[in-house]
Amino acid sequence: MEPIVAHHVAATVDRILAINWGGSDDRTTSRGYLMKEYLRRAAWWARTTGAEGFPFFDIAASVEPAVRADPLLVDRVTGHLSANLQGAAVTNACVNALHFAALLDAEVQLPSAPPEPFEPLLLLLERGGGFRVGGGGLIDVDTLGIPPGTVGSNLRAEPYVELEQSALDALDSPSG
Repeated sequence: MEPIVAHHVAATVDRILAINWGGSDDRTTSRGYLMKEYLRRAAWWARTTGAEGFPFFDIAASVEPAVRADPLLVDRVTGHLSANLQGAAVTNACVNALHFAALLDAEVQLPSAPPEPFEPLLLLLERGGGFRVGGGGLIDVDTLGIPPGTVGSNLRAEPYVELEQSALDALDSPSG
């Protein structure tokens, strides 16, 4: 068997390491929509794979548990997140994104649509830092408290937001 070239994992590591964890309150609206879009996609994956632990679960393990990101890269990312005071929710989400990227690198056959589940979450992080799950179960994104809901309540065909930079910027503009 040929070694797997980890383009997707490497790109995901680079994206996570480049995030400005200081936050940005001027992008709260787009970040809220990106979390809702992640929840929509995660619900589809949970229903399709039968996985438990929605919304922040290891989607890759439910598809092909033998395919994992390189442990050294996982350790590098978790160390970076710890050094930047990111909590368990962000750390787990980032590690889960790495393992999903490993599926892409290994060219594992995935169910069709929706698109890759972690792109909205990575964009959310890139647009203003982390999030946390509050004591009441709400997902805190800046000043927004987003109820995670259930798999069933998050299943919908239409995306909450387009992932294009211009569409996200328009949501955050004063006239948006």
